[in-house]
Amino acid sequence: MILLVGLFLVGIIAGFINTLAGGGSALVLPVLILAGIDPLSANATNRVAILLQNMTGTSRFHKHGILEVGSIIHITIAAIIGAIAGSISAINISSAYYDKILAVVFIIILILMLKPHKKRSSLTKKLPKWLEFIIFLIVGFYGGLIQVGVGFILLATLNLVEEFDLIKANAVKVFMIMSYTIFSVIIFAYSGKVIWKYGLVLAAGNIIGAFIGVKAAITRGEKFVKIILTIAILIACLKLFGVFKLIGL
Repeated sequence: MILLVGLFLVGIIAGFINTLAGGGSALVLPVLILAGIDPLSANATNRVAILLQNMTGTSRFHKHGILEVGSIIHITIAAIIGAIAGSISAINISSAYYDKILAVVFIIILILMLKPHKKRSSLTKKLPKWLEFIIFLIVGFYGGLIQVGVGFILLATLNLVEEFDLIKANAVKVFMIMSYTIFSVIIFAYSGKVIWKYGLVLAAGNIIGAFIGVKAAITRGEKFVKIILTIAILIACLKLFGVFKLIGL
């Protein structure tokens, strides 16, 4: 019972962080692993919560008129295809060094995200759709394979490839993760790696966190999202570089 209550509370925090920024899975996965679940099953179980959290976020952003999917269908399809391949790969392979690589990626993303967003001038060409498709195919593959930090990567990519501010980019990010996670959950569930009891308890917390996160994003604006995003990335980097272990946390 203590474990289930803990997972529920962690889910609320993770849902809030994931909706505003990303990196909530970096908090959830260690808790699941400490509970005695192997890393692959923890990765798979977390996807149930991710799916329901992003369904909630998508619904809330759409209700407030922030989300418009017409212009992002092609990159969403690309992310879905990539995630299917990534999820299938996750069942069979793992990497011992991805934490350090991911931390470096986070730092680069933080630098890119904090740069002032510039509108494209008439002299700047928009990326062709085929190139956008390839970019989001790769991002989707990473999301299906690992998931941790994909929110940061999607936000940075959307901010650079498309003309989205952080509020709209967040809404699109939530929709895209929801779309591809449907297929990831099916793949992981079919492989027998999902522990549904833990996944559904986490999901209940994530839904509440997502509800709060969307409201905070809309009412407090882009500056607040940047603050949360910066804090989330810095904490994730400290964890991935092993700093918390060095100080006994």
